[in-house]
Amino acid sequence: MRVAVSRARGAERTVTPLELFFDLVYVFAIGQLSHHLLEHVDLRTGAETAILALAVIYAWYMVAWAANWLDPDRLPVRLYLVGLMFASLLLSAGIPDAFDGRAWLFVTGYLLLQVGRTAFLIVALRGRPHGEHFVNDLVWELLAGGLWVAGAVADGDARLVLWGLAVATTYAGVAALHWLPGRGRRIDLEHSEIAGGHLVERFRLFFILVLGETVILMGDAFTDEPFELERLLAVVIAFTGTVALWWCYFQRVEGIGLQAAETAEDAGAVGWRGTWTLTLIVLAVIGIAVGDELAIAHPDYDPTLGFTILTFGGPALFLLAQIFFLSGALGHVPRSRPLGLAALAILAVATAPLTLIVGIAASTAVLVAVAIADTVRRSDQRESREAPPEGAEEPVAG
Repeated sequence: MRVAVSRARGAERTVTPLELFFDLVYVFAIGQLSHHLLEHVDLRTGAETAILALAVIYAWYMVAWAANWLDPDRLPVRLYLVGLMFASLLLSAGIPDAFDGRAWLFVTGYLLLQVGRTAFLIVALRGRPHGEHFVNDLVWELLAGGLWVAGAVADGDARLVLWGLAVATTYAGVAALHWLPGRGRRIDLEHSEIAGGHLVERFRLFFILVLGETVILMGDAFTDEPFELERLLAVVIAFTGTVALWWCYFQRVEGIGLQAAETAEDAGAVGWRGTWTLTLIVLAVIGIAVGDELAIAHPDYDPTLGFTILTFGGPALFLLAQIFFLSGALGHVPRSRPLGLAALAILAVATAPLTLIVGIAASTAVLVAVAIADTVRRSDQRESREAPPEGAEEPVAG
């Protein structure tokens, strides 16, 4: 089976239509998470949403990494992805009531996804170091799975604590590259055999899907309420903020990531850093989307603490994620990001006595300013490359 379905060493890998089809389930999942938080914007629901979101994001990117090592044209791989897609659908359907009556639906989908993924890869990559790595991974998944099951049996605060521990265990495993006593690590980031271009493309497409879901939520919030000019203005501001998020990602950061993946001897380290960055970005976008929905529905309401955290904390988390990635890829951080963080902190305090629409306008202005800074810097760099060397004669026209 290993010979039949694993990608040959050094073989190029492109994103397939089935992978895009798989990702569509996670558009549904992101929408479910946003609606769960929107129902009660408070500390408890925020903690619940963060736990579920971290589990959902982990489920997606582990499948993305795994698919990188497989041959997508093989029938077993296609059936494997379809099976994981259905498990993801169960997981997503259980999100709204995961802390109520549908805990088992969420946990069943999640465990089918993780155990099924690791079991398939152990067999598919048998004889390669990656196969042994997924033996370690399976042990970590079963350890975290015990906490997920215990949380489903419990309820109330006990479920919240147990599932929080399950997520913490899961991400500790990722950070440790699934190290185990007596076995150590069976893979390292310098010899991951990752097809960097494929993984970067998966990340960028997933980010676009997440942004697309925010546009859907924005439209739903607008159509569910009576038409008012102030509400229309809130939609314009929220849409501008979404475009600014796209611009901040693709104008500069995404190109740096692609270049780093293409020039690295092994793209494993780039992909690992990109995975953590994408995790933070998705959490940030969920928060921003919920803040925008609140402002569209009630533009003249007074801000609550929850709204302020979402509206200004979401963009701050987005900029922090880019700082984390750029510091590793470039060795330094553009000034626009720290300045943006400072501006968000000041504006969060300054707009607290005002209305919701003023809050999203202020946070959007910061994101737009960062996007403009990236555009100006890129234009300056392009002009610098195109300018003739000092002392060289200008070409004569004609």
